Amino acid sequence: MRWRVLIITLGFAMAWSIAAHGQPDVRALRSQILLMQAEGIADKLTQFIKETQNQVGWTTQLPTTGSSIEQRRFDALRLLRQAPAVTELSLLDAEGKEFYKASRLALDVVGSGTDYSKEAKFTETVAKKIYYGPVYLRRESEPYMTLGLAGTRLDAGVSVVELNLNLLWELVQQTKVGDRGVAYVVDAKGRVIAHPDSGVRKSLRDLSSLAQVQEARTTTALTGEAHIAQDMNGQKVVVTYARVAGPGWLVFVELPIGEWTKY
Repeated sequence: MRWRVLIITLGFAMAWSIAAHGQPDVRALRSQILLMQAEGIADKLTQFIKETQNQVGWTTQLPTTGSSIEQRRFDALRLLRQAPAVTELSLLDAEGKEFYKASRLALDVVGSGTDYSKEAKFTETVAKKIYYGPVYLRRESEPYMTLGLAGTRLDAGVSVVELNLNLLWELVQQTKVGDRGVAYVVDAKGRVIAHPDSGVRKSLRDLSSLAQVQEARTTTALTGEAHIAQDMNGQKVVVTYARVAGPGWLVFVELPIGEWTKY
């Protein structure tokens, strides 16, 4: 785990600083802690995405023809039981037509024939074997994402799920960053998808113009060193980030400059 490496690094940094100066370098230690917090959130989100992909993957093993609806219903029930964040599963055949849908919010639908062959959740999934849709809000309150997976067989079709992302909000709300700092998550486009301030997260606020967001989006680095920047309100902060593998999300952790410099 990346955070374990950082704990070791933090220990060495503290020991070196005390040996060299007789006291720890408080600013360096605070910067390391910010990075640890960002990586801790990113690691949990990466694990969540990977586990969900593995669970959905089981529904892509059978060919779309020759397997019974009862088997499909059994697979869907197992998925909904094992993956609480999955609220809906839609199975599409090799032509992009839906032949089965299971949902926590509605009755199962068999043989609807709805054509999704021109939509990204089918075309992108077929082309890349996996599709991470943009985050959206359901009922203007809960964050969701469409996740598509294609089977290894050409006739296995595509499995598409609607994924509840409340875990995002829980993680940033549970992360205490100093006295007045904040942790938040932006998507691949730079929109805020998780933030302790409900007004910010529910507006999917666009932060793509911030220098730290631009920098993180234009590099492949997994993390960014703590540095001084301006937050969304134009205030000076020390900020760092960590990347979430898969959907291209970025976790930012910020601490007001005054709190970072105080002893």
